[in-house]
Amino acid sequence: MIQRVLGHPTVQQFSRFITIGFLNTGLDWAIFFALTSWVPFFTQHILFANAVSFVFGFTNSYIFNRRWTFKSQDARVGRQLTVFLLINLAGLGISQTILGTVYVATSSRLMSKATAVALTLFWNYFAGRRFAFRKCISLSRHDEKWYSSHTQTWVFFLEHAALHH
Repeated sequence: MIQRVLGHPTVQQFSRFITIGFLNTGLDWAIFFALTSWVPFFTQHILFANAVSFVFGFTNSYIFNRRWTFKSQDARVGRQLTVFLLINLAGLGISQTILGTVYVATSSRLMSKATAVALTLFWNYFAGRRFAFRKCISLSRHDEKWYSSHTQTWVFFLEHAALHH
């Protein structure tokens, strides 16, 4: 059962998204902590540093998620990039709110950034999958068999909820 769940295309796609997310997060964090540690302006303005580091993470995210995670062949790159940007700007808003709130409560840049990244992850994946890369999602025969034989599993319910909101 576990092998079937782990072998499901959606689980594999989410795993690729997480992998790219680690790369994006590493880049984002490296830039964020470099700016807030070594650039006097950003040591006093961490929300600006977060926005700058976001741009680098976003660019990396779009390129790798388009090519590897979602394997998009959509020729409408401008439209897709715009939708992906809007999703990620909403994600930035979520992240900024969480980062600022946690920082005021804890004065910890690490705790603030970690909490913001963890909570923004799910928004970015499900919104990106649903809106930016939706042409890349289709049910193959393997998927249809999997759904028909595993309709009571938690993965089905999670995906069903994400795709039908």
